[in-house]
Amino acid sequence: MRDVGIPTADFSVFTNYDEAMRYVQEKGVSIVVKASGLALGKGVAVCRTLGEAETALKEIMLDRVFKDAGTKVVIERYLEGQEVSIHALSDGKTHVMFPVSQDHKTIGEGDTGKNTGGMGVIAPLSFVSAELMQEIERMIVKPTFDALRKKGIEYSGILYPGLKLTSMGPKVLEYNARFGDPECQVYMRLLKTDLLDILDACVDGKLSDQQIEWNTGFAANIVLVSGGYPDEYKKGLPITGIGEAEKVPGVVVFHASTQHQGPALMTAGGRVLSVSAVGATLKSALDRAYEAVGKVRFEGMYFRRDIGAKSL
Repeated sequence: MRDVGIPTADFSVFTNYDEAMRYVQEKGVSIVVKASGLALGKGVAVCRTLGEAETALKEIMLDRVFKDAGTKVVIERYLEGQEVSIHALSDGKTHVMFPVSQDHKTIGEGDTGKNTGGMGVIAPLSFVSAELMQEIERMIVKPTFDALRKKGIEYSGILYPGLKLTSMGPKVLEYNARFGDPECQVYMRLLKTDLLDILDACVDGKLSDQQIEWNTGFAANIVLVSGGYPDEYKKGLPITGIGEAEKVPGVVVFHASTQHQGPALMTAGGRVLSVSAVGATLKSALDRAYEAVGKVRFEGMYFRRDIGAKSL
């Protein structure tokens, strides 16, 4: 991003704890401390005070709460603005854009608390105009694919940059080389064309020949998590009500961390289920999703009640 002029936050990278600590104390807050390795979407600390930043650095670099993912940290300036998820499919030569979506990453309502792997998603976003999407493609998506090609990489598949829409324009928070989770679930509810045909076209270098159609309307999902997530939580708890939930019009329940013990369905992780719904309006999709959530039960079940609220 720095080399090719793709907009992102001012940042520095550290492998030495003392140097990282000095940088934090010099720069001040608000800043973001990121474990550079894989941490299941949880290795990010938004720090509003120096104490929070110092604690995050200690936990990541010294206590190794994310194990080897914390060998290297990225420390960057906090960006104010709405966070959105951009997805583009490429066959190495051309690319196509997906509708913009929005994950809700923190555990608490009002976007508070610790980061998670995602607590719920809405798509598309009425507050993101066609003109802004064109700007994002021109400033971020196309330059990324161009830079990869210059390095000899014919990138084939999904590119998913997470962005902040700041007062200074869109800026990149992160890149993923896969679908967002749980963003993928709302895309699968909105996508009319068979995904396998689209991916085949990417593999064959024929994406420009592939027609991609989308259903009209909106999709939403609500993630149901185990009590205590993203920290300690119980596993092996009985789940009921999924059949009743899927009787609500437009609802499909996706399984994230479930397992069968005989005929019983049990929890098997932190994010257990995603209850998705489609509707002609965002409100109708959310109303259906929350109605269906009300029919599902497992001990300690927690979910955010404000998914999509800012867009509404």
